[in-house]
Amino acid sequence: MACINLNLDVDVNSCLSGLWASLPVLGRPKSGIQKLEKEMARLRGKRDDIKNQIDQADRQGKIPTNEVSQWLREVEILEGKVGVIEQDFQSVTTTCNCFNQTDGTSSQTQRAGDQVLVRQSSNYCSIIRRVAKELGEANELMSRAGALDPVATVGPLKSTVMLPISHRPPVGIESYVEDIVGYIDGGEDNIIGIYGMGGFGKTTTLNRIQQHYLLKHTIFDRVIWVVASKGCQLKRLQMDIAKSLGLNTLQENDGENTCGDKLCSYLMNKNCLMFLDDIWEHLNLQLLGMAHSATEQGQQQHQQPRKVVVFTTRSETVCAQMKAEKKIKVRCLDSEQAWQLFEQNIDGDVLSSDAGIKFLAEELAKECAGLPLALVTVARAMSGKRSWEAWKEALHQTRDKHEWTTIGLSEDSLVMYKAFKLSYDSLENDSIRECLLYCALWPEDYEINKFEELIPCWIGCGIFDEFNMINEAFAKGYSHLEALGAASLLEKCDSDKVVKMHDVIRDMALLMVSGLQGNKRKWIVKAEIGLSDLPRQEEWQEAERASFMRNEITSLQEYEASTFPKLSMLILHGNINLKTIPPSLFTSMPRLTYLDLSDCCITELPKEICSLAELQYLNLSDNHIIRLQFEFGCLSKLENLFLRGTGLEIVPNGTISNLSMLQWLDIRNIPLVTDWWWDELKCFKGRHQLSVGITINATTDNIQRLNMLPPTVSIWHLTLDGENISKLPNYDLGTLQWGCRVSDNLEFLCIQNLRLDRLELAVGVGRESSLGCLKRLDFRFLNLLEEISLNRVRLNNLRELSICGCPMLNDVSWILQLPCLNFLEIIYCEGMKEVISEVGNSNPISSSSIQCLILWHMSDLNLIANRPFHFPYLEYVQVYDCPKLKKLPFGAEILKNRLKVIKGEDNWWNNLDWDDESIKDSLTPYFSASSCSREAMVLASLIMVYDQFRNEASAFWSRRL
Repeated sequence: MACINLNLDVDVNSCLSGLWASLPVLGRPKSGIQKLEKEMARLRGKRDDIKNQIDQADRQGKIPTNEVSQWLREVEILEGKVGVIEQDFQSVTTTCNCFNQTDGTSSQTQRAGDQVLVRQSSNYCSIIRRVAKELGEANELMSRAGALDPVATVGPLKSTVMLPISHRPPVGIESYVEDIVGYIDGGEDNIIGIYGMGGFGKTTTLNRIQQHYLLKHTIFDRVIWVVASKGCQLKRLQMDIAKSLGLNTLQENDGENTCGDKLCSYLMNKNCLMFLDDIWEHLNLQLLGMAHSATEQGQQQHQQPRKVVVFTTRSETVCAQMKAEKKIKVRCLDSEQAWQLFEQNIDGDVLSSDAGIKFLAEELAKECAGLPLALVTVARAMSGKRSWEAWKEALHQTRDKHEWTTIGLSEDSLVMYKAFKLSYDSLENDSIRECLLYCALWPEDYEINKFEELIPCWIGCGIFDEFNMINEAFAKGYSHLEALGAASLLEKCDSDKVVKMHDVIRDMALLMVSGLQGNKRKWIVKAEIGLSDLPRQEEWQEAERASFMRNEITSLQEYEASTFPKLSMLILHGNINLKTIPPSLFTSMPRLTYLDLSDCCITELPKEICSLAELQYLNLSDNHIIRLQFEFGCLSKLENLFLRGTGLEIVPNGTISNLSMLQWLDIRNIPLVTDWWWDELKCFKGRHQLSVGITINATTDNIQRLNMLPPTVSIWHLTLDGENISKLPNYDLGTLQWGCRVSDNLEFLCIQNLRLDRLELAVGVGRESSLGCLKRLDFRFLNLLEEISLNRVRLNNLRELSICGCPMLNDVSWILQLPCLNFLEIIYCEGMKEVISEVGNSNPISSSSIQCLILWHMSDLNLIANRPFHFPYLEYVQVYDCPKLKKLPFGAEILKNRLKVIKGEDNWWNNLDWDDESIKDSLTPYFSASSCSREAMVLASLIMVYDQFRNEASAFWSRRL
């Protein structure tokens, strides 16, 4: 057989190099990948734009269309494929740099390289084909993107309600928490009722369960918290749930069924856990969006999203009406737990100072019968008592049968009332006691604004009867709030601007002023219970104080003269459809001293208002009142007048200036198109110093007017608004100089809508200190502002600083000059890269007194401080939409101080840079994910407030008519 020998010893490298030379026709792998990466960058940009559109649409209650969802999924799949290609290419190039061979290699090395080269070249060809395919797919997705219109259809947005996390479990409730969490995780029980008397710890138990699930984000898509309260309307609950979810599709004029359908539609495909606190009657869960269709239809649980409701109530009957699958009764604490709770709420050195005191304390704790709220209330009341005699008297008071036999309360209620009475009597003085009772005028579980509602009420009731300036009255008010909080008679809320009264404490307060046999005082409180009319005349004819706030009253009936001869206080605040006041109302209440008609729909007051000869407090805020009647000037005893947020244009000369007893005038947020304010203030003839809150057009003339006010007038709250004067040729307010009429008593200053690149706060010549009373400073929508500076101004008492909508502002390093600043809020300052940029350089200050730090919508922010900075008082941090902020200015050492919570987006938190991962582990229990929708809602509210500053009356009426 003939054999043919073929010499295949050829130069593989040179052959393949020829092949490589021909590759430009197909495209080299590296250049192809670069083209693919460029196209993917365009595709990702388009995807992000579409996601942004979806986010915007979500605020209108919409969800992505099926076409858009499919397109987004395809982009996600393509990203995965491209990632694999890039990994393969990296692997090939690092294994052998086959196209950069060097001369002088050995034949063995050359042969090995040839073998690798053949294999790698094959891989390169595969990569080239894959790159070409995915590049075509990317181009096709880009071309389809243009046709994705609309991107969303009807449906809403995510949200989760967050509460601050407590790290010390309350005494006696952990077993309830563990049981209920077990029932929920077990998957069989979807309606769970917690019942027991008020003050037994039901709400605390519910809070702890909520905190548990807020940390387990993967179990439920939505965790919802809503407070029902006695007399609560279903529609209000529906609106509260929608608000907590960021769901904007529910309208005030929707019926209950319509609202229920919208909630169900939104929650249909979501695993939801709802906490309903303090319900008093059966509620239709389907109308709250929590239909249990899977259980009811006998379907497998995994086939439909799960809906779980945990509620609290005082009544076991309500549990049955709600068809609770598990009923948990919260019982009294045993003696050991009771003493433990009592010890936790009293100064330890008090008990250790005297064996006799400790014995009496143990006996006093026994009198609380294991009722947690009573134990806490009594312990706090006795915390400052250091004499054996004081403890002996307290024990005698609670055991005095003669004092309690006439009250006619149940045994459990009597225990609580004894505790409340002991705490009430232990308050320092009658002034603080009165302040406590007036807190019961607001609705159950209502969060009362300290500054706008509570302290003004106390002032209007004459509790602080000796003060020269309104600043002094507020100082007393804050002192009384601290005393009531220390006694656990008022509760803190998420925001330190509001307080709340426990519903049991409120019941006890109302019992004290209304329901006890032989009580000479008579209060009628029917707040936020859905009233459409006032009660029958005979129900409150003998009342001294009446609160019908936040109801649905649309009209008032006519009354005969002196129908209510004892009535000194009437509150109709928040009846937003109440349009007219009958003239006879005023003549029927000859002894009225306090009248609150704020936030109604009133357009005009009858001239019979002059018959209220004893009136001292009048609140007409947030009504569309255009003119004051001339007779208004006859209110000779009026001390407090609130006209904030009205459309007031016509004020007859002398109407306000002749109110000789006037001490407080609030005319903020009024579109001051006329100069009546100046005519009235410059001629003020009062007997007392008048404190004024005012919004004015920010012209130099107006500021000069403020500086020329008579000695009896001082500015307490000032807003300078440039909205209406931006076209004036000369209104240089770059340096604001204050006279003593403005600066010496000013507590709140807001500067907004000015076209300035630099703003300097200064005092007049010869004055080295000014604005010494200033507590809050706001800068809003100063679009050109780059720098803020202080000139001889010492803001030593400034507590709060808010900056919003100043996109050119570089930093706020000047806050290092503010020794008492505890609240810093910066929003929509997109150009700011550092909050504080002077640490460690020329400025030796390296710590801050800030307790609350809020940073929102700052796209370029990458540092809070450029050097290590200490926050020994920091309690609350919130960061939202600050994508470049990768590092916090503190580590685990902050836990030794006062930190309570850090709020932000999950992605932001997970992508932070840490010097040590253990720091993140230590801080994670303090982190709460803050949903986009919730923060967007809050920001929208801020913008709405800004709009009201510009034209309050117009905004008010467009919302109601």
